[in-house]
Amino acid sequence: MSFIPAYPPVHFGFGALAELENELSARGVDRPLIITDKGLVEHGVYQVVRETLPPTMNVAMYGEIPENPTIAGIDAALAVYKTEKCNGIIALGGGSVLDSGKALRVVALQGGEVMDYLKDPAKITKDVAPYITIPTTAGTGAEVTFGGGIHPETNAPAMGIRSPNVKPDVAIVDPTVTLTLPPRLTAATGMDALTHCVEGYLSNASNPPGEAIALDGIRRVVDFVERATADGGDRVARSEMAMAALQGGMSIYMGLGPIHALSMAFGDSPLHHGTLVTVAMPAVMRFYNGRAEVRLAQVAEAMRLTPDADAGNRIADATAELNDKLGLPDTVRKMGYDKNDLDRMIDDAHGSYFNHAAPVAPNRDDYVGIVTEVLG
Repeated sequence: MSFIPAYPPVHFGFGALAELENELSARGVDRPLIITDKGLVEHGVYQVVRETLPPTMNVAMYGEIPENPTIAGIDAALAVYKTEKCNGIIALGGGSVLDSGKALRVVALQGGEVMDYLKDPAKITKDVAPYITIPTTAGTGAEVTFGGGIHPETNAPAMGIRSPNVKPDVAIVDPTVTLTLPPRLTAATGMDALTHCVEGYLSNASNPPGEAIALDGIRRVVDFVERATADGGDRVARSEMAMAALQGGMSIYMGLGPIHALSMAFGDSPLHHGTLVTVAMPAVMRFYNGRAEVRLAQVAEAMRLTPDADAGNRIADATAELNDKLGLPDTVRKMGYDKNDLDRMIDDAHGSYFNHAAPVAPNRDDYVGIVTEVLG
């Protein structure tokens, strides 16, 4: 049986920011809180968004969301929401900001502690604050997803907040706000989108429209991530990567897999998530080789590779080569990871809920080899 979900409505394209005021008005929001991060404030992206709203509108701002989302960051944003008597949330940023907003919209109206909802997402009701997302990277897809990872403390492993009730009300995907994204983040977030499309397509879920979206997203990343990285002002490449990231978010609805299970194994550090998962992808594709042949062949074809019985290895090699061209590392050690508890890493990867959607879930012995290869 297929499950075909409903995605949030999306305004897409250059100039989409012009829809923000109308979307706020449609939800009765006249005192929004914009949550974002320091970099987007310092580089003027926040101001670009603020100027799309009337100067007389009471807009509050919290600009200290950390690189990886934490309970402390959400609590600090909540304090501003309450003090300024806000009645809606706009998240402007990458995955950390967008996922923080999902938790914030819950505690803003339902009260309690963020940890309450991380431990038991079933407590999340429909009584949540209005929530609009504006992604500034082209990679996470968090602008349309119904879950996210929140770190109880900095560098502590993330816990999931998953509920249909945290799904954003609407996403505004305007490639304009990605034009200033630095090359390394362009590369890393773009490859994050690739892993979402690949794992969504390979998952054990049945969703033919979602599968078509995933394959199209794979093609866009392969065709445009190098262009966007090399020239941030390439508007065509930026638009294509913004769409690929959106398609990656839609692919997440089908489930992820061992690539993201590995992100849990190394999640006890401030490593950039997008870089981490693309570093992990080749080892997982090699594990799949010969085990999910039909789907791997279709992924290979979308990546402009020969769709044969060795497709898993071809995908692994092509991904490693693309990472190298983009200046991304090939092991987690080269990212700066300095932990040495291999058994704990293997247990965390093997025990991750992400394995449930895998077409073939690695057993613990399989993860010994996979984790060792990714660690480097």
